Amino acid sequence: MKILFASISVQMRDPASSDPRLVSISPSNSMPEFNYDAFISYRRSDGIAVARWLRRALVGFRLPAALRDVYGRKLRVYLDLAYERGSSDFYQQSIRPALLSSRYLIVVATPNAMRRPGGVEDWIEREIRDFATGPGAGNVIVARGAGDFDGPLPGGLKETFPNIEIVDLRGAGRFWFLSFSRVVRLSAEKLKIVAPLFNIPPDEMPRLRQEEEKRQQTQLGAVAGATLGTLLAVGSLSVVALINQHKAIRANDDSMFAASSMVEEAVNLSAGDASASRTRRLIIGRGCDLLDKADQGTTNDPPINGVVTCRLERGARREALHEDKEARKEFSDAIERAALSHQSRARVDAALALLQARQAYAEYLMRQKDTDGASHAYADLLEDARRLGKEHDGRAQIVRFEAEARGQTGDLHAAANRHQEAADSYSAGADALKRLLDARRSDGRTEDDQVIAWRVRLFRLAGQQYVTLDRPDPAAEQFKLAVGAGASDDGKPADASVAYEVAIAQAYTLLIERKRGNAAAAADAKQGALNSVDAIAASDAGAGLKRLAADLKRWIEQQGN
Repeated sequence: MKILFASISVQMRDPASSDPRLVSISPSNSMPEFNYDAFISYRRSDGIAVARWLRRALVGFRLPAALRDVYGRKLRVYLDLAYERGSSDFYQQSIRPALLSSRYLIVVATPNAMRRPGGVEDWIEREIRDFATGPGAGNVIVARGAGDFDGPLPGGLKETFPNIEIVDLRGAGRFWFLSFSRVVRLSAEKLKIVAPLFNIPPDEMPRLRQEEEKRQQTQLGAVAGATLGTLLAVGSLSVVALINQHKAIRANDDSMFAASSMVEEAVNLSAGDASASRTRRLIIGRGCDLLDKADQGTTNDPPINGVVTCRLERGARREALHEDKEARKEFSDAIERAALSHQSRARVDAALALLQARQAYAEYLMRQKDTDGASHAYADLLEDARRLGKEHDGRAQIVRFEAEARGQTGDLHAAANRHQEAADSYSAGADALKRLLDARRSDGRTEDDQVIAWRVRLFRLAGQQYVTLDRPDPAAEQFKLAVGAGASDDGKPADASVAYEVAIAQAYTLLIERKRGNAAAAADAKQGALNSVDAIAASDAGAGLKRLAADLKRWIEQQGN
């Protein structure tokens, strides 16, 4: 069996620092005088837990009695424990001397251990390079700490040592002992490092493994016995602890619900002046801070609607400050959190939060003039709306998002002169709104004039696309659908906004029928349009809508029969 010989030196760095450290293993037969048996090199961001575990395991390792007299001694392992940011002076004065006086270099290979981009000095590569110039050159051991076992190795180790053996230490860390299978595997892998450090020859490896297995069985038995005794001793206290824990969780959940409600109420506050705007921002900011803190203090999921609202508000704030990268991250976080929440629980509130986040992100991209990004975002919104609509039995709120996605997609197609695609999107949006209105009727709710006007407008926009394509027949059909969608039981629009959309559709019908030479149909369309705008003038509609209706009436009156 192949054994790797290595000298281990361990380095530790402050978790707050970005300096790298890794560990590695390799064979050697020479035995010059070294201050350390091994130097551990690792990347702090994702290798520190494994590096610490490895140093503790090596320093604390004792050979079995049968081997101790011949090979026994305490290993000396260097792991950088300095809690200061790395610098060239610190490296030259502290790290390099320890590195060159170590018999083996152990490199902890993790995904972040690969070379840093942008020309940033890479300490792992530097340590590997400098070690190759010292007396222990070639004594390199690689310990896979995270990532794919056969993933890339730092410092060109795979090229320099194409047959290098890799020790699998994935899973080593603070609570490694909680898994029996992990304990067995890591103990076996650890011996692949221990053997070269103690200079144990291959023919002694079976005895070393046998003795280590006996020790592991003894230790596991002792742990199991102690655990059982502890459980029996604290059984009565556990009941009280569980009750208190339940109360704490309930209190935390109540805090999250209150914070979420406060944020959602504040979002709907009017921000008409500077003072009101500041008050709104203050309430939302504090509510979101409370929600974040409550989120960190419980194992339960926070109210996803509040979480998403906070992310979207922060994204809007970043947008106002022209911080595009940060704004996109907030919107993306909102989408991700909502998607994960729905994936784990499949609740309607999570579905609506996901659709809300997707729509907000698409609208943001539209404001940024990123039409390609917006097109993809609305496509994602449509896909999720259709999927979630099926999962949640065609809920009216979800259908509304589908209609929004189809309408906005139609606008994007129209702006790009893709008129047929635009017409199809508008028509599909109008069909979705029909399902929305049917759902409201089945629930016994009153007609929603805003939705009716929206549906009439989508039919009307579809008709306009066909007019642009010079296809009068499908255009006339879409305008007819628009008029029919806006008609009430007595055949007349019941709402001023609906009447205005119907009047536009009738005005287009007038043009089409006159072009066809159908004078009677043109006259009917003209009279219908005039009736609609007159209804607006007689209603309590706002001044702006009445002004638009008056302009439209003057244009209609100028058209001959």
